[in-house]
Amino acid sequence: MNRKSLMFAVVAMVVAGWASTVTAATANGPICETSAWVNSTTYYNCNGGSHTALDIGNASCNEWNHRGMLVGNYYYSYAGGCAAACNGSTCNGGAGNYYTVTGGSGWNFRQLHFINNVSSGSKTCDRCALGLVGGTGSATGPHSHSDNRNGTTRHSAWYTNVGTTCGSSGYCNNRVGVPTL
Repeated sequence: MNRKSLMFAVVAMVVAGWASTVTAATANGPICETSAWVNSTTYYNCNGGSHTALDIGNASCNEWNHRGMLVGNYYYSYAGGCAAACNGSTCNGGAGNYYTVTGGSGWNFRQLHFINNVSSGSKTCDRCALGLVGGTGSATGPHSHSDNRNGTTRHSAWYTNVGTTCGSSGYCNNRVGVPTL
């Protein structure tokens, strides 16, 4: 292999390595109602035990406004099978019906607890409707739980770095975080 070919091979390997690096996605609120608010962040109910996730609710259940939060076209992998519930059930290890977006770096972004609908299922979309606002799994009321994790490691900076706090808006046009993918 001559020197020029070797240099092109090294450049190609570096570019391929960059393609698999950690990326960030912008996340908007999951509920398209102005009454949607952040009701749990790093701690449950904003003052209790460790939570390390973002819960956004609107005080209603069974409404078709639980949306994919990531801005841009992402593949949402569906895990369903839970019966409709607004205040908890035992299903999918406490996650209830949920979606996962898997990043190339090992980080995942999940949205939990919704009530499925006939159109719920794996899909590629940009902030599309995923299901009805619900409380399936280990939920104490209707809301969307969103977390960013790599295995069992949870990442809370994805929402705290943009200033999302308890009581702030979870409306679907508002930026609430920047998860790692």
